[in-house]
Amino acid sequence: MTPQELAELISTYDVALQTGQITKDEYVSLIYGINCMEGIADDAEGLAQKEQLNTILNAAISAASILA
Repeated sequence: MTPQELAELISTYDVALQTGQITKDEYVSLIYGINCMEGIADDAEGLAQKEQLNTILNAAISAASILA
């Protein structure tokens, strides 16, 4: 999620809270949910990068084995 998308989502929740569409507790839960969602996305992104690195390292090991 981009910073702009995050700001828009929070703004939507702010408006919903101010207009009484959601309670304060619901607002807190929604914001907490965004935080968790971003943590999961960060972990997934990190995992994808680690997989790419692992692929590169395995290729380098294979190449080194052939040359040895």
